[in-house]
Amino acid sequence: MKKYLLLAMLLTLVAYAVPTYAADPGEGSVSILFVQTSKGVAFDKGTMTLKGVSPSTVFFSDRPNRIAGHLPTSHFLKVWDEGKDNFKNDPPNANVTILGKTEGATNVVLELSNPRLKGEDLIYDVQVLDGTPPATGDATAVFIDWWVSPGGMVCHRNWYTGQAWCHWPGPYRYPRY
Repeated sequence: MKKYLLLAMLLTLVAYAVPTYAADPGEGSVSILFVQTSKGVAFDKGTMTLKGVSPSTVFFSDRPNRIAGHLPTSHFLKVWDEGKDNFKNDPPNANVTILGKTEGATNVVLELSNPRLKGEDLIYDVQVLDGTPPATGDATAVFIDWWVSPGGMVCHRNWYTGQAWCHWPGPYRYPRY
């Protein structure tokens, strides 16, 4: 009986094992898009402040890689100028979707630069490319243009679907949200 129980436990572990590997930049670069959310937003004199920004920034890639994951927003700022195709040298465009109290959603296309965290707020210098940003708004989602990963991610590939979920290693400590 113990042999069968041990065999069943071993087969269960093998069935649910997810291979882990380090993303190798030598395998080809991956273009990644980012999404940041906040409780509110304010625009003032060429800056956008994401009020109560989420401590986690979501990222994903398109076909054929289909990578998805998240990283601490503070780490996103640290990798802003990493790699040869970085955001510091080539500022990204972003579509900002802002929910208002009465007017519904507003979309603005911006160029983002010089990100900095101040408490629970994330501040960007911005240049408006399309649309008119409101002075303030409620829940906000920022969809940030592609970025070529310099590597260092840890990925978990689903053996059945072939899709990967990746993250940067390190502590994930979030303040109360």
